[in-house]
Amino acid sequence: MERTSVYCQNCRSQNSLRDTHCQHCGTRLLLVVFPQSLQYDTNHVPSFYEDHLLERVSLLELRLVQMSESLRIAMEIIREQGKIVKETQHQVRLLNKRLGNRPAQEAEENKPKANNKRARTIEKAVAEHDSPNVELFTKLLTEGVRLLEKNEEKEAFRMLERAVLLSPRNTSLLFFTAKNYFFADRFADAKKYLEKAFELAPDNEDVLLLLGTIYADEGETEKARLFLSILAEIEKTSRIVNFIWGILAAFEEKWTESIAAFKLASEREEIPELHYLTGAAYVQHDDAPSALRHFQRAIGLDGNYSDAWFMQAVVYNLQNEKENAQNMLENASEVKEAGAQCAEFLRKKSLNLKIALPFQHFDKKNARLLTGGALRLARFLKNEIGKAIE
Repeated sequence: MERTSVYCQNCRSQNSLRDTHCQHCGTRLLLVVFPQSLQYDTNHVPSFYEDHLLERVSLLELRLVQMSESLRIAMEIIREQGKIVKETQHQVRLLNKRLGNRPAQEAEENKPKANNKRARTIEKAVAEHDSPNVELFTKLLTEGVRLLEKNEEKEAFRMLERAVLLSPRNTSLLFFTAKNYFFADRFADAKKYLEKAFELAPDNEDVLLLLGTIYADEGETEKARLFLSILAEIEKTSRIVNFIWGILAAFEEKWTESIAAFKLASEREEIPELHYLTGAAYVQHDDAPSALRHFQRAIGLDGNYSDAWFMQAVVYNLQNEKENAQNMLENASEVKEAGAQCAEFLRKKSLNLKIALPFQHFDKKNARLLTGGALRLARFLKNEIGKAIE
């Protein structure tokens, strides 16, 4: 007797129950099986309940993947911590000795006179400094921070790099330098310092987040997931981690995983960018009603979201609702949002997209997955990371 078929959660192709991966797209199969009574019904459309069940299974699979990846990075962190524990103990003894011998007057003279945020930054880095030339180090660091506040980035980074040469094992300084490179869009420089910081402090959540983000932006999906997975359940980082995870899944055309990740990212708060991305993933998943619902919600939260207006036009065009499509197109044209991806298509008056707007740049050479598309999404990424690491 012929066995029940199992349907791929990504492309919905029919496969044998014996298969572990979809024969059409290669996605690992979940055991979502249609009833025996439906095996001859070629016109069957999955019910709302079945679609809901499929979505819930995809969400559970996403959680499972994140947990397994977090276990991997946790084991790596334990190994790295074991290597550096003796050296750390030695550095602590040296630090205590140096701090104990430093005159009170010197400490007062080196005390920062600026705002609390600058003072905390300098204080943390000075506390980790393990070389004798503390006066020069403090001067370079203080000047570097001051120049950053004045937006004189070139000179500021020169000062910070000189400070790193004096204190190469200073995790606080390495991360501070990397963070400022990251927000200055100098990702290669940020990555260099973050990798050094990870070697010294593999359990530092801020280092894991920034380094995982850069790996994701560069398309190194396996590394990115490894670094980000351990942060997926932490409240302050869960939104940005699932946002990035959804982009990575979209890059790999795992649309159900992408949808699940974007929905996890918006669990605690409705955000237009996340509704927009969820809708775009539904477009690729051939679920026009769900896509429209999320695009409309994005517009409801921000009426100036031109890409969301445009994607509504695309969906209406696919459904052959020409009048609605034209209305949405006019709305997108009137908004004229800076950095919107739809601007190119508005000039051509074209609605025939092969792939949804936020994923258009994936095919470009040396594409940056997170920052290479819409300016709005790049800003959202940086804002969320800024909130997570402050």
